[in-house]
Amino acid sequence: MKTNEVMKETGLTKKAIYYYEEVGLINPKKEEYSNYRLYTRGDIKRLIVINALRKLDFSIKDIQLILTEEQDAKQVASKQLDFINHKIQLLTDSKAIIENLIEKGTDSIEDFSISIQLLEKESKNVAGYMQKELDRILPGNIGKMFAMNYGQFLDEPLDTREKDDAWIKLINLLDSYEEVQYEEDIKALVDERYGKYSESEMIEFNEKSKDITNKILERSVDVSQSEKNEIKSKIEEYKKTPQYQNDLKIRQFMMDNIAPMLNEIEALLCVLSTRFETFNKILRISNGAEK
Repeated sequence: MKTNEVMKETGLTKKAIYYYEEVGLINPKKEEYSNYRLYTRGDIKRLIVINALRKLDFSIKDIQLILTEEQDAKQVASKQLDFINHKIQLLTDSKAIIENLIEKGTDSIEDFSISIQLLEKESKNVAGYMQKELDRILPGNIGKMFAMNYGQFLDEPLDTREKDDAWIKLINLLDSYEEVQYEEDIKALVDERYGKYSESEMIEFNEKSKDITNKILERSVDVSQSEKNEIKSKIEEYKKTPQYQNDLKIRQFMMDNIAPMLNEIEALLCVLSTRFETFNKILRISNGAEK
């Protein structure tokens, strides 16, 4: 079965099918002479399962565990169930607040404000809180620029006082900076990458960005010289991808515009994201900053 037929049977786009192949979730055979992909019924079944799990908000990493490590499947599913139950509780609390608002209006603004503060406190303990809040708090160009460069790292909950303080400092820092104006070529990249994406598509974009980062994070920072060379090799592979070229243009534009506070931003991100802290150290190794 060829790609167009697979698209009809699974409801997936061609790009999604190729992406799942790229990250190793499927491995279709290819015709010897034409190099066309040939999908089996097993591939179709696997893609349908992948699509269903993505609709349930499982990450690519978790889907890989479910499909390849049977002993981890229940643990991964239980973790996702806990996450969904927490979200349900937040939605239930939000529903109660709205119902109270309909009944009493904003006359009792003090009670309304207290309810919102309690809801906010609970929301911070859910992974992905920062990604969601960033778009609401900083909807302008600088917020979008920051989300494209660093959004994939904002997936941890704000579950410590240190993280909460760092998040407030980061928002205040970005908010205090003069709004940037996009050049035409950068605006086109932003529109393609961010402006036209739905919330679910932005989640998918962050997942793809995470996948590239995770390939670089496979090795520990405390490594031998040969392993450091391997890390550099992984980064060089990433630099050959089309995504890297676009990422480079956007990041360079961002650095040109907010260079004075870039070090402070990345220091705060090291507090907010253990993945970013490790990634940042590995990039320093690659650039020769750490021997």
